[in-house]
Amino acid sequence: MKHLHVENPLIAISVRVYQALLVAYPTKFQQEYGPHMLQVFRDCCLRAVRRSGTNGMVRLWIVTLIDLIQTVVSEHAHKEIEMKKEMKPEDIRRAGWMLMAGGVIFVSAVYSIHTTWGLAMSLYLLSMILLVIGLLGLLNRYSEKIGDSGSILLIGAVFGPLTSIGGLVGASVDENMAFYFFAGPAGLFICLSIFGLVALYTKPLPRWNVLPVIAGLGYPILFVAAFFIAEANGWTSWMRISNIVDHALLILQGLALIGLGYLLKSDAPQELTPA
Repeated sequence: MKHLHVENPLIAISVRVYQALLVAYPTKFQQEYGPHMLQVFRDCCLRAVRRSGTNGMVRLWIVTLIDLIQTVVSEHAHKEIEMKKEMKPEDIRRAGWMLMAGGVIFVSAVYSIHTTWGLAMSLYLLSMILLVIGLLGLLNRYSEKIGDSGSILLIGAVFGPLTSIGGLVGASVDENMAFYFFAGPAGLFICLSIFGLVALYTKPLPRWNVLPVIAGLGYPILFVAAFFIAEANGWTSWMRISNIVDHALLILQGLALIGLGYLLKSDAPQELTPA
């Protein structure tokens, strides 16, 4: 039976993708349950292929992804509750710096995509890490003021990188899967914009409550436009920086991310010092 899953490329690819998706879970959860979950998924793949072939694998993936979404959000929500108890003012300030750096690096990644492909991919991944830390800092600092709506930041922080990792792994098999690599940041920024729309009414930030909306809109607009370009010219035409509107949207988004990070850094709670 073990020999079957090694030789079957469908199972081998599915196991690799699932292993990559497990990084969406908190580190402690991965270490404790990751190997067991991977073995169970491999066994399920073997049974699905043996019973129903490709159709069985499709059904298995649908059920797996639904379960993955539910459990990842649940585990991160639990982790976030613990994080609220542990996150210190210096951690929030550090998250602000990360958000600023992530904005600069992300804009640089988009501009470099048609010049140095390898560098662009590295910058994309680095910026996603920094932006996720920044979003978690925003969530920690302002979730009490914005209520349950703040969970949209958690969704963006989890499923933005998750989508990009899945696209990166899938691109080794089918280059069109690169679509999902670029869709990851778009999902993250859309969640940031939704948080911003709620913030316009609840006003959790001390000032500049419109910043999250501006910080999240530019790339998703370009991504949707690039999707229609790709439909006509192929995926390699994505993210073509070709006119002043593209430049303005990216630069404005980068400046808004810097401003939002600065605001978060400056608004960290003061540490109590002994009298």
